[in-house]
Amino acid sequence: MEQEIYFMPLGGGQRVGASCYYLRLGEANLILDAGIGTEQGLVSEPDLYPLLTLPFIQSAGQIDQIYISHAHADHVGYLLKLMREADRAGVYMTKITELLTEYQLYDRAFLEGDGEEEKRLAARHMFDKITTVDYMQTIDHGRYKATFFPAGHIPGAMMILFEYGRRKILYTGDHSMESTPMTDGCILPEGIKIDTMIMCGLHAKHPGYRKKSDRLFKTVQYALRLAGRERRPVRCRISQLSKGIEFIRILNRYNTENIPVYIDKSVMRVVEKMEQLSVPILDANDRVMGEVRPLMPHIYVTADGESGSSDIYRDVRVDFSLHEDFSDMERFIRKTDPRQALLVHCAQAYSPEDPTIEQVMMRDGECRTQFIFAEEKEIYRL
Repeated sequence: MEQEIYFMPLGGGQRVGASCYYLRLGEANLILDAGIGTEQGLVSEPDLYPLLTLPFIQSAGQIDQIYISHAHADHVGYLLKLMREADRAGVYMTKITELLTEYQLYDRAFLEGDGEEEKRLAARHMFDKITTVDYMQTIDHGRYKATFFPAGHIPGAMMILFEYGRRKILYTGDHSMESTPMTDGCILPEGIKIDTMIMCGLHAKHPGYRKKSDRLFKTVQYALRLAGRERRPVRCRISQLSKGIEFIRILNRYNTENIPVYIDKSVMRVVEKMEQLSVPILDANDRVMGEVRPLMPHIYVTADGESGSSDIYRDVRVDFSLHEDFSDMERFIRKTDPRQALLVHCAQAYSPEDPTIEQVMMRDGECRTQFIFAEEKEIYRL
């Protein structure tokens, strides 16, 4: 017999960071993503306490499954802590997401750092419990089914379609309809009417925001010009590992002058792991940066943010959007046409006078979607 469906954001509701969402399908308790947030140097985590106020779950130990959409820290940074509390839960993600997650939460913390041996072994045990899934794969948990679709955005990102009785619930995670240098656009379920879509809508309150798709290419061209024509060593600082991987791939594609590209050890480790999964990134101009900085013009790609002599390097900040903009969200909603859309992972409006995606979509007489901007610690019956 089909029972009620409930949803509660534990983090990452109407803010960006610490994305973590509770979904109850009948008697199955699920968690969607487990991220951390960072603002002004302070780290925030999801708040699991509101779960204990609900009548149908008394502890995190009753969580049945955890699904991770992709490997950005705001969606996966809290995973090991969550797994310690939800010690009976199965954890599901794609192989590439597992690789990127392991690098961020294990390699950098315990192999590159000075982590205690006991904590390192405990973390290693956690990763051994992860189940990797393939795109278009369906897992039948008896009470419900979960099918995984490519989300675009970054390599390994997935959307999850939950089928519970006659109800269809789609969790988008961060997604992209357009291709990027590292991944194709998302693939949506075909021929399926979505009842509820839980949508990560970073720009749902930014009607004027338009993604600059050429920003990555302009950054690459600028770095190559500084190193090639102006004969300057260039240090390219990346804000996220996935963006660094995309940057290196495009840099190699346009590096026709064969300018040496040095990559710091932390970035090179994850690049090499990606190549082990048949994702080609490196070429003959790439090498690992050693202790001694080369004097000839070169490009240095780093995620560590260490300081260097300003008269040696010209700094270039590598940052570009991998998220859908406002018009992309409109297209996505029209294409999926859900009966209900719960918006989470939303940044604050630039101006109180700006219309939201709901207000814009409601002007369309054919739009049948009911919108809810889900607040953290609030429980919603779907």
